[in-house]
Amino acid sequence: MISARDRQAAVAWFTVDEDQGQAYAAFSSDAGRSWGTPVRLDDSGSLGRVDVELLDDGSAVASWVEFTDQRAQLRMRRIEPSGTTSPAVTVTGVPGGRASGYPRIARHGDQLVLAWIESTPPAEGEDEPLQRVHTAVAALP
Repeated sequence: MISARDRQAAVAWFTVDEDQGQAYAAFSSDAGRSWGTPVRLDDSGSLGRVDVELLDDGSAVASWVEFTDQRAQLRMRRIEPSGTTSPAVTVTGVPGGRASGYPRIARHGDQLVLAWIESTPPAEGEDEPLQRVHTAVAALP
């Protein structure tokens, strides 16, 4: 995922190294011609589903799904182009499978809006699982 404004850009991605999922982000100040050192987002292993939103001060907020404490969690943190990160915040537990979709972050004024899908097993007599879109709003400092 990528977020850009003028010549500033932030990108987030998911990769696997030695059977361990990892989520990263990096910044560019020259419209993507060069990129800074990647910043690891997850603390213990990512399931991917990353997103990133560039902020006015040049930092960014990134989200990813991480498997920790024996469950999948939608997490987010603020990252700086210097590589400094805030502590990760768990937004919610999410299903680990792909049925949970890809959580997204969008900025609206001085707020961040997060959206994700939760699926429940099909009701008796139904073929399809029930899917609900959930949202959360966080005020920017």
